[in-house]
Amino acid sequence: MSTIEATVSMLETMPEEARTMVLKYTQSLFTSPKPANPFTPKTEEAILSDLEESRKQISAGQGVDMKQALLDIGERHGFV
Repeated sequence: MSTIEATVSMLETMPEEARTMVLKYTQSLFTSPKPANPFTPKTEEAILSDLEESRKQISAGQGVDMKQALLDIGERHGFV
């Protein structure tokens, strides 16, 4: 299943009230005077630092298989 198919499937299973909230939020991304993006820009130094930490965690066996993590989240929230 592609990302778009999964997204559409998720939206189809949501109650109408939740879909309306998603629609309003999506519209606000395009119409708000300032970006609705909650993430602040990172410096190159911060990105490289995060990457180094991530590599250390993976080397220590602390990594999580992303495919399995997404399946677990989908099952927990009723999307899969």
